[in-house]
Amino acid sequence: MPIGEIAGEALGGIFRVVGRLVFEIFFELIIQGTGHVLIRTFRPAHEPSDKACAVVGLLFWAAAGVGGYLLYRAAAA
Repeated sequence: MPIGEIAGEALGGIFRVVGRLVFEIFFELIIQGTGHVLIRTFRPAHEPSDKACAVVGLLFWAAAGVGGYLLYRAAAA
């Protein structure tokens, strides 16, 4: 095995681990975490599922992005 193939495999493994870590932090903490907090705020006796947390989190961040853009447009005009 040439050194280039060994180094390529090692770098591929490292990038795979780093990519998975970034995905876990971004998706689970930021999106699902926000959804979990919002669902628990409005329905404290209900334990939300992961899907519900992801949907609510995505909707919240989409609304926050659109609201931020509209606020920027209104302030810039």
